[in-house]
Amino acid sequence: MKRNQNISWPELAADKCSSHPFNYVSHKSFYVGDYIHHKSFGLGYIQNSFGNKIEVIFEDKVRTLKHMVMF
Repeated sequence: MKRNQNISWPELAADKCSSHPFNYVSHKSFYVGDYIHHKSFGLGYIQNSFGNKIEVIFEDKVRTLKHMVMF
């Protein structure tokens, strides 16, 4: 599910899909629209992907994380 990048954190956290996030580890592959759980940053939503990096919206700010690119 692809989302508008202007969505707010409360809307993301309220999404029923956010109750089943993937655990984040850098050697896994993730996709735009996935919810992840990061051990330090908590619940996040992947809003963009470029190469081996993903842009994730967390409650406090947007962060760029690494991931494994699968072709």
